[in-house]
Amino acid sequence: MSENPATLGATDAGGTADTPAPLPDTPLLNRIGRPADLRGLTSEEIEALAAEIRRYLVATVARTGGHLGPNLGVVELTLALHRTFRSPRDTIVFDTGHQAYVHKLLTGRQDFSRLRERGGVSGYPSRQESIHDVVENSHASTALSWADGIARANHLQGRDRRHIVAVIGDGALTGGMAWEALNNIADSADKHLVIVVNDNGRSYAPTIGGLAHHLDALRTNPGYERMLSGIKHTLLSQGAPGRAAFDALHGLKRGLKDILVPSAFFEDLGIKYTGPVDGHDETAVEFALTRAREYAEPVIVHVITEKGRGYTPAEEDAADRFHAVGRIHPETGLPVVPSRFGWTAVVAEELLALARGDERIVGITAAMQQPVGLQPLADALPERVIDVGIAEQHALTSAAGMAFAGLHPVVALYATFLNRAFDQVLMDVGLHRAGVTVLLDRAGITGTDGASHNGMWDMRCWRMCPVCIWRRPATRPRCGRPCGPRSASTTRRRWCAIPRGPCPPRCRPCAPWGRTPGPSVRWTSCSRRRGRSRCCW
Repeated sequence: MSENPATLGATDAGGTADTPAPLPDTPLLNRIGRPADLRGLTSEEIEALAAEIRRYLVATVARTGGHLGPNLGVVELTLALHRTFRSPRDTIVFDTGHQAYVHKLLTGRQDFSRLRERGGVSGYPSRQESIHDVVENSHASTALSWADGIARANHLQGRDRRHIVAVIGDGALTGGMAWEALNNIADSADKHLVIVVNDNGRSYAPTIGGLAHHLDALRTNPGYERMLSGIKHTLLSQGAPGRAAFDALHGLKRGLKDILVPSAFFEDLGIKYTGPVDGHDETAVEFALTRAREYAEPVIVHVITEKGRGYTPAEEDAADRFHAVGRIHPETGLPVVPSRFGWTAVVAEELLALARGDERIVGITAAMQQPVGLQPLADALPERVIDVGIAEQHALTSAAGMAFAGLHPVVALYATFLNRAFDQVLMDVGLHRAGVTVLLDRAGITGTDGASHNGMWDMRCWRMCPVCIWRRPATRPRCGRPCGPRSASTTRRRWCAIPRGPCPPRCRPCAPWGRTPGPSVRWTSCSRRRGRSRCCW
C-alpha cells in the first residue's frame, strides 16, 4: 500500500493544538455500519478501505492520544476477520483489547472525537458499547482461556455451528496463562476455535512463506485428514512391514514440515497450525481464516504484521512503533505539548544512581521495561535488568530467590499488573520475609487508562503482606528512598506507589493516602499542618 497517512489529510489544512486539522474523507468507511456491509466490497475496495482506516486512525488518535501503532498493524487482519466470521454470532476476543480500534470502526463506532474520554468510545472493548465486544480486557494472555470456556459452553449447549476466534499477540504468548489454556484447548475436540497469532516481531522470506502456504492448504483440508487416516489404518493393519512404512512416511512428512514452517511446537500440543501468512495481504489472510473456519478442531493461524504499518513516524520509532501516544501532530508524530518531567522518569534517574553505588540492586520487570522506568538502568547496566516477559508471578518469586541469595531486587510493574502475582507476594515474598522492593507505576487513579489500569486497590490488596512498608514519594528527592542505603535490609518488604503524571518540585499533600491503614503497614506520606508542608519520609 503506497499511501502514507503521514502525508494524507493532515498537511492539507495544517492545524494547531487549538484548531486541529479536519478529518480526512472516508467515503468507504462511512458505508460500513456493521460487519455484514464488508462482504459486498471488491478486493480493490477493501484495499482502499484499509487506507482510509489508517488515515482516520492517525487523524483521530492524534487529537486524543491512544494506542496507535498496534491498530495500524491489524487493519487488514480485522477486515479479514469480519469478512470471514459472523460477529456477534461468532465470538471474537482480542488479547489485548488495545488492538480493537479497527474492530470498533467496523461495528458501528466511527466517532473517535472523545476516544478514551467520558461519554466517548473506550480504549478497550466494552460490552456497554456494542454486542460485538465480549472481553473488556487490557491485561494480556487471557483470551485463550476465554475462548476455551466459550467454545466448551457452545458445545455443551448444542451451538456447534458457532465459531470462536481469539486474536492474541506474540507478546501475550509469553504469559504462562496462555500456555495453560493451549494445553487444555489441545485436550478437547469438536470445537470451532480459531487462534490467530498476531506476530509483529518477525518477518519471513517469500520462498519459505510460499511453500508453507501450499503445505498448509493441504494440512487443514478435511479431505486430506481423511486420506491420511485411511493410509494410516491400511499400513498399520499390515503388521510389522506396514508399521515400518508408516513410520518412514510419517517421519518424512514431519521432517519437511519442520524445515518449511515453524509449526512443530504447536502441533506437538495437538493443535493444527497454518501459516505464516502476510498480515497485510487481506486476501491471503481471508483465505487462511476461511480454511481454519471449516476445520472442526482448534486451529492456529499465524499472521505476520508490522506495528505502525503505513505511518512513517511510527515505522521509524525504534522504541515501540508508537504503541501508545499522547496528542501529536499527525504530519510529524511530534507531541502537541511536550510532556513534563514525570514521576516515572524521576524514579528511573534515582534508581540508576542508586544501582551505580550498590551492586546488589537488580531491576526486574514483566515486558514493561521502558514504561516503568527501567530503560536507563538497562542501557547503563544491562546485566542488572531482567525482563521476564508477561510473567508477573515468576517475577515476584524469582525476586524472592534473589533476595535470599543476597541481592536487592527491585520489581517494577504497573500497579494493577501486580494483582496477577497475589499468591506469590503473600507466599513467596511475604511469608519468607524476602527483602524485595516493588515499584508500582500508575498507582492510584490514572484517568484515561481505563478501569483495568486504575490502581484503586493498591493499599487494600497489598496491606495484607506481613510487615510491609508503604511509601508514596511527595517530591523528587524522595523517590530514591525505597531502594537506598536505609532500605538495604534483606528481610523488609518495600512498596513504592508511583502516581501517573508530572512530578512536583515541592511537597504537596497526598491525603487520603496518609490515613492510618492498619497495624501491619507503615504508610508514609505527607500532610499539612498550620499552613506548612511536612514530609514523613
